[in-house]
Amino acid sequence: MVAVVSTLSVLQRTIDDVSKVQNNLLNQQIQLSSGRKSQDFTGMADQSQQYLSLDATLGKNDQYLNDNQLIETRLNSTANSLTNIVTIANSMQSLIAQRRTGVSNTGAFHNQLNGLWQQLTTELNASVNNQYLFSGTKTNVPAVNTATFPTLQTPGVPDSGYYQGSDQDVTALLKDDTAIQYNVRADAPAFQNLFAALAIAKQADQNSSDNDFKKSYDVLQKGIQGVISIQAQVNSNKVQATTVDSSLNNLKLYMKGIQENIGNTDVVSVSTQVAINQGILQAAFQAFAKISALRLSDFLR
Repeated sequence: MVAVVSTLSVLQRTIDDVSKVQNNLLNQQIQLSSGRKSQDFTGMADQSQQYLSLDATLGKNDQYLNDNQLIETRLNSTANSLTNIVTIANSMQSLIAQRRTGVSNTGAFHNQLNGLWQQLTTELNASVNNQYLFSGTKTNVPAVNTATFPTLQTPGVPDSGYYQGSDQDVTALLKDDTAIQYNVRADAPAFQNLFAALAIAKQADQNSSDNDFKKSYDVLQKGIQGVISIQAQVNSNKVQATTVDSSLNNLKLYMKGIQENIGNTDVVSVSTQVAINQGILQAAFQAFAKISALRLSDFLR
C-alpha cells in the first residue's frame, strides 16, 4: 500500500511538471508568433516601468521632430524670400543708377520703382500654412502694407510705418535644453532701409534731385548689407535645427533599441527553449504511454 501511494505521489508531481512544461511551451510559441516577450506589461516584471518611461520619452522625442520639421519649413521659406529680396534690392540699385545717368526717364522709372515695391511686399508677406513669416508673433496678419507706397515720417530717416506685425519674436524649443529665436520681422532695420530707399527715390524722381538719388542709393546699400546679415543668421538657425534633429534621431534609435530588447522576443533563445520543452514533453508522453499499457499483473510478477 505504501508503494502504491508513493508511486501515485510521484505520478502526480510528474503530471504537474508536464503541465508546467506545456504552459511554458505555449507561452514560448506565442512569443515566437507575436515577436513580443509578453502580451501585457505583467510579463515584463520589473522592466515594465523602464519600458513605459522609454515609451513616454520616445513620444516626446517624436513631437520635437514633428515641430522641428515645421520650423525648418518656415526657415527654408524665409531664406528663399531673403534671397529674392536681395535680388530685388540689387535691381533697385541698378534702376537708381540708370535714372541718375539719364538712361531711364521719369515715367519708366516710376513704373519700375512701383513694380519693385510690389515685389518686395510680396516677399515680406510670404506665408507657410497660412501663417505669415515676417509678422513676428502676429502670424495671422500680413507683415507689410500693400495698399500705400512707403513714405517717411521724417524726410530721409528710415522708419517702420509700413509694418503691420507685432514687435515680439517667435521662440521655439528644438529639444529640452535648446531654444532659438528663429523668425525674421519685416520691421528690422535692414528692411526699414529698403523701404526708406524707395520713398527717397520716389521723392528724388519727383524733384529731379541727384543728391536724393545718391542718398537713396546709399540707404539701399545699407539695407542690402543688413539683409545679407539676416540671411547668415537664418542659415545658422537652419544648421542648428538640422543638428538637433540628427541628435534626436540618434537618440530615438538608441531608445527604441533598448525598448525592443525589453519587449521583443529573443528568437534564438526562445526557439532553443521550445526545442528543449518539446523534447521533454515527447519523452514524458512516451513514458505515460508505456505506463498506461501496464497491467496489475505486471506489478505482481
